[in-house]
Amino acid sequence: MSYGKEISEKIKSNLDGAMNCYSVTLGKGYVVIEGHKGVLSFESGRISVRLKKGKIDIEGDGMNIASSQKEELVIKGKITNLSLDGVE
Repeated sequence: MSYGKEISEKIKSNLDGAMNCYSVTLGKGYVVIEGHKGVLSFESGRISVRLKKGKIDIEGDGMNIASSQKEELVIKGKITNLSLDGVE
């Protein structure tokens, strides 16, 4: 790894730890949540995902977790509503 890339990664990781860094990308039939802290609940028609501060609720039909990684969660299905709770 180059010195510049190493410094950039350290700065990014420090910022991520200090802020509620997340991003939500909504597409046709999917939603990608980056910077999540885990799934709180998975019920029929509703998935709640924990963020560093607060949570995001995804509602829809035929939803499933297509991919779950340390920092990225991909949910597929017919997304009808997204709502944030406790997010600054």
